[in-house]
Amino acid sequence: MLRSFLTFLLLALCTAPVSAKLYRWVDEAGRVQYSDKPPSITPSSGISELNKSGMVKTTPLPVVSKEEQEKKLQEQAQQKEQQRKDRALLESFSRPEEIDIIRDRRISIIQSAMSANTMRLQTATQHKERIEKQMSRLNKKNKPIPADLDTEYGLAKKELQEIKNDNKTKLIEIETVKAKAEEDKKRLVELRSPAPK
Repeated sequence: MLRSFLTFLLLALCTAPVSAKLYRWVDEAGRVQYSDKPPSITPSSGISELNKSGMVKTTPLPVVSKEEQEKKLQEQAQQKEQQRKDRALLESFSRPEEIDIIRDRRISIIQSAMSANTMRLQTATQHKERIEKQMSRLNKKNKPIPADLDTEYGLAKKELQEIKNDNKTKLIEIETVKAKAEEDKKRLVELRSPAPK
């Protein structure tokens, strides 16, 4: 096996033009291959280029899988996004206390919307209770509930639920604003701190 390889290599070197290159790689079946042209599909082990003496001239770089490439691209995108956020943070604030002011302003706007919801909730509840009284009177008299009244009742219940859901969402928003402010303050302190010598 070694003898036939040396014979092939000697012939390849003797017959090849001065500028010709020789490549070595391991195919998918695990066999070592030699050629003056690299394979059309790069094997997972990579391709080595040999010098005139048949020694490895360049060590093959491992072939990066599609998943690894995607992961690397994702990491680079995340790093770029973090750099953008850091720049914006440094340009917007000089002290952590300034972040608190913005946080409180945003929370105040959300709380104002919740106060408006409280008024709406009160009105919607009263409206629903009036409809329920009408329906109760009709039931006592064994009279059918008109379709339009039944529809109105359904809409009143739906409105109440939407207001309650909106308030729940706004409470989550407040917690998100608080968490984001704490995260930004911590990062700002890190960015503003002098680099260790």
